[in-house]
Amino acid sequence: MKKEIDGAKVIKYTKNKDLGFVEFEDGETKSINVLAICNYDQKEEYYLFACDEQFNVLGDTLHYTIEEAIKFAEEYYEHEEIEWINLY
Repeated sequence: MKKEIDGAKVIKYTKNKDLGFVEFEDGETKSINVLAICNYDQKEEYYLFACDEQFNVLGDTLHYTIEEAIKFAEEYYEHEEIEWINLY
């Protein structure tokens, strides 16, 4: 498990599983396997990163609280049960 993703400290992440995919403009698709809630330098906002199994970021959303990021993930990925692992 990485402690940082794109320079942001990982606070919570999910177990590796199939959460869907991202399709890019060129038609390439990549699987979303991990979600991670991260924070840059103790700022008062949190990013929910959708990542591949190596924690490469495929997409992100910005949230004002950890709870808001969790709620968004649970609603957006509603077909999947999400188990969060606390890193910090």
